[in-house]
Amino acid sequence: MKDADLVQFKLMLPALLKARVEEQASLNRRSLSQEIVTALEEKYPPPKPDKVSDPAAKILYWLAARIRRRNPRPGSLREKQAALYEGIAADLATRMETLEGSTKSKK
Repeated sequence: MKDADLVQFKLMLPALLKARVEEQASLNRRSLSQEIVTALEEKYPPPKPDKVSDPAAKILYWLAARIRRRNPRPGSLREKQAALYEGIAADLATRMETLEGSTKSKK
C-alpha cells in the first residue's frame, strides 16, 4: 500500500482488547497496525458489483473466489493475492463502465 493511500487517526481501545490484539499480532509476526488492518479487511471485504460486463474483471473475480473458497490464512500470500485480484477487477470494471458511459454520451 502506498503512503498516500494510508490514513492515520487516533483509535481508543479497551486495554484488555488491545492486549489481546497485541498478543495475536506477535503470534502472527505483524505489527499492531497490520493486525488491526487484517482483522478489518476480513470483517469488511471489498464490495463485489452485482453485474460485471467486462470479461477480464469476471475472470479476476472468479480467481479470487476460487482462492477464498480454500479459506486462506489472514495475511497469507494467497489471501493477499485474492484481495489484489478483487481490487484490480473492481478498478477494471469501474474504468470500463466509465469508458462505456463516455462512448454512449458522444453518440
